[in-house]
Amino acid sequence: MTDQSRKKQLRSALNHFYENPVAKVSIELFLSIGFVIFLSLFAIKPTLETMSDLIKEIEDKKALNTQLEQKLAALSTAQNEYLKIEPKLNLLDQAIPQEPQLIRTMKLLEKLAAENQVIIDGISVADIPPEENGVTASGAKQMTQLPLSMSLAGDYISIRNFVQAIQDNRRSFSIESINFSLSQDRETRELRATLNLNAPYLGIVQQQKGPAVNQQPVEKVLE
Repeated sequence: MTDQSRKKQLRSALNHFYENPVAKVSIELFLSIGFVIFLSLFAIKPTLETMSDLIKEIEDKKALNTQLEQKLAALSTAQNEYLKIEPKLNLLDQAIPQEPQLIRTMKLLEKLAAENQVIIDGISVADIPPEENGVTASGAKQMTQLPLSMSLAGDYISIRNFVQAIQDNRRSFSIESINFSLSQDRETRELRATLNLNAPYLGIVQQQKGPAVNQQPVEKVLE
């Protein structure tokens, strides 16, 4: 058989095969698969990436929402606790006032002394701090001590009860020292005491200008 006849037979067999419906379906299937692969590479892949980003964004927002809910719950709890202690905040202002309140503090000490049969011969302070009188001052406030020195006269039990009354009072005081002495003349003996204490308040720290001021009696300063 010659080569030309073989080629004719092969061509005839191929024509017969392609005319078969099964061959046509196979070609269409191949083209369909190729088209799907093309879409996967160039069209579906960006869509899948976008969907992945959206899912991640949704998860992040869910986590953020959970954190916000926790913070809201914490704020609600804090508000409830604040409402519980709000009626007692006035006690804190009484214990440590926003101003020195020197005159009010002196009157309180005089009242406690009278209730315990103790005589106050004098009260002296190192320096008289200014009262703000409700005016907002610049600067941060911090705990400030108002030092007081008192000269007392009375019996030991009365002076001891007076010191105890100072410590039990709502107005906060810190006792620094107390020194006793006995004065005696020809007819009588009298127990005397020097009481040094601090009355704290929330004050603004100011730079000291000039030399320190010596202690001076409050009675003279307040005239």
